[in-house]
Amino acid sequence: MLEHDWHKKVREEIFQKLQPNAYSSHSEISKLELYRDSVKRQNCLSDADIVVFDPISKKIMQIIEIETQINPKKIIGIVLATHLCSFCRIKKENHLLDNISLKIVYKKSVQGSKKDMKLEVIKQPLKEIIANTKGCLSDFAFEEHD
Repeated sequence: MLEHDWHKKVREEIFQKLQPNAYSSHSEISKLELYRDSVKRQNCLSDADIVVFDPISKKIMQIIEIETQINPKKIIGIVLATHLCSFCRIKKENHLLDNISLKIVYKKSVQGSKKDMKLEVIKQPLKEIIANTKGCLSDFAFEEHD
């Protein structure tokens, strides 16, 4: 699948700012796959755009997803699929996911659009699910980008 121009530009911009403490899909790594329970093909629930790690411990601290459109169903799927995952596979190494922050960067809506309001509708219920269920996420945030 071809990467959308805006998605690519934003991913590269964020990735460059985080260097050398990040991995990016679509770069030297083909995919940053996220797995539930064990690293088996049938357990792969998602993949990440960018993974940020602690430079000393190499522990994954944050996962960044970049979305060109605000679609509540897709955003809910990203948050919950990520929360259900236990491992991220990077360069043929498995990294445990625990106490991770998820950031979803999305394209700024046209002026007057009500799309941003949709994020507010789903934000609190998702935070409650994360707080009350076992999973890898400790928090998530939305970030608008030009």
